[in-house]
Amino acid sequence: MTDSSSNASLVTGKPNTPKGTKDDEHKSAPLGKSVKQYSTLVWWMLGLSIAILYSGYDSVILGTLNAVDAYQRDWGEWMFNDDPKPEKAKWEWTIPALWLSLWDGIGPLGQIAGTALGGWLVDRRGRRFCLMVGSTIGIVAILELFFSNRPADKEWRRIMLLIGKVLQGFGLGIIKIGTITYMSEVTPTKLKGPIMSLIPTFTLFGQFIGAIIIYVVSEDLNPRSYLIALGSQWAVAIPPFIMAFILPESPAYLLLKNDKSGALTSFRRLLGPKNDAKAAVDIMEHTIEEEARNAVSATYWDCFNAANRRRTLIVMFAGCIEFFFGLSLLSSVSYFLQQMDMESGKSILFLIGGIFIGTLANLGSSWTISHFGRRQLVTTSFLIAAGLWGVMGFAGIKQFPWTAWLAGGLCTAIIIVCGLGCWPASYAILGETSSLRLRSKTMSLGSLMNNLTGILANFVQPFLYNPDALDLGAKTGFAFAGLSLVGATFTYLFVPELKGRSALEIDNFFAKGVRAIGSTKWRDTHEEVPLDDTRS
Repeated sequence: MTDSSSNASLVTGKPNTPKGTKDDEHKSAPLGKSVKQYSTLVWWMLGLSIAILYSGYDSVILGTLNAVDAYQRDWGEWMFNDDPKPEKAKWEWTIPALWLSLWDGIGPLGQIAGTALGGWLVDRRGRRFCLMVGSTIGIVAILELFFSNRPADKEWRRIMLLIGKVLQGFGLGIIKIGTITYMSEVTPTKLKGPIMSLIPTFTLFGQFIGAIIIYVVSEDLNPRSYLIALGSQWAVAIPPFIMAFILPESPAYLLLKNDKSGALTSFRRLLGPKNDAKAAVDIMEHTIEEEARNAVSATYWDCFNAANRRRTLIVMFAGCIEFFFGLSLLSSVSYFLQQMDMESGKSILFLIGGIFIGTLANLGSSWTISHFGRRQLVTTSFLIAAGLWGVMGFAGIKQFPWTAWLAGGLCTAIIIVCGLGCWPASYAILGETSSLRLRSKTMSLGSLMNNLTGILANFVQPFLYNPDALDLGAKTGFAFAGLSLVGATFTYLFVPELKGRSALEIDNFFAKGVRAIGSTKWRDTHEEVPLDDTRS
């Protein structure tokens, strides 16, 4: 068992290091050393990330089915594509832009409801309960989706698909808020960024597996093609349900319920024999008590009081980062490229390749997020993404046979840039900014903004590039170039640097009103309250 003071600090608090020490052990330790020290916890977090994989798999299966020929036939309309070029004008199965917008825009409303309920359940019944309930709802939703092709009337098929998407989104909303809250609570300061970067990594990994499934079935004109894809979702919905029964409950939840012995047992299972579980409980309890001094309750309204408003707004902005760099379009790139006359099979290969490279980039983000500040990563990647989107927009002013290929290549480049930068950094910001007492509710608000902006993007973008709407093609890149610039500006002006700061340091950071610009140089000089301090 290692020294208690350093071990305790690695979970949520600041170590009792001598005055004048340049940096404490948990901040200066190399990433590899920290992973080895907390190998047991890392394995638990990898297991928990299966719930995130489920979310990514679901998004690409339901989003990319639009590119499967049999699916287009059974849910679309036989329409004449009145292309200005006579050789491209033809009759084809096309899913109306209205229904694409409804499925991809209104469908995620279920996630909003699930996130709101999850933010309440996670504090009332625990993080494991959210995994169990959300998975159960998802399993039922997949059953409804599987039978959505049974009605003879296509309008009823579309309605059933919409209901299934809303229901599955509801379950995923509950799962994600429980999972992200859990990961942010138990992760040591040094590992906070790399562990939180597992969220986009496993999202892409799930999308990668889903894209392969779609590619395998895409050429089959039999309904079994999309039924196999829909049914395969059970394979990723069931593991989080099982995980709910074997995962230790969050120590933070148990401490908030005054169950210190339960929190100690959980930390022993999570941290393994290399670390001092009792010291970790003491530091987490101390942090919660310090936060409780300035708050008598923990409600959604408290997230917006004078003490917490700034922290909540930063978390809500972090939830919008995916919207600003254009993840919604990147996730449906196969259908987007088809609207620029790329063949179905080749467009799905672009999706698979982009997801695979993006997964590697997110794995690489474990290094970038450990060595660079959040502000630097987010701002820089936003600016590069804006330039790449702008190149795509200019390339679309005059359509050439290679325009779709250039657009696909630029989308892949954007995934790499944002996968190394702003995407994983956004989850690090989500996991660091809020207080422990309000973490689940603040994270719920961040997820709410993520879903709302996702709905907005998914609802609007089909009207930008669909042939029965504006038909902008690659010029759609101009819209996301502008959004990326807005994201970079907001980050520079309002998001402070919290990398390497403990929970108590972050509490003091916001209590003192340190500005975002110049926040990298700020150092906490407050007097540490001893862990054995007796207070009335």
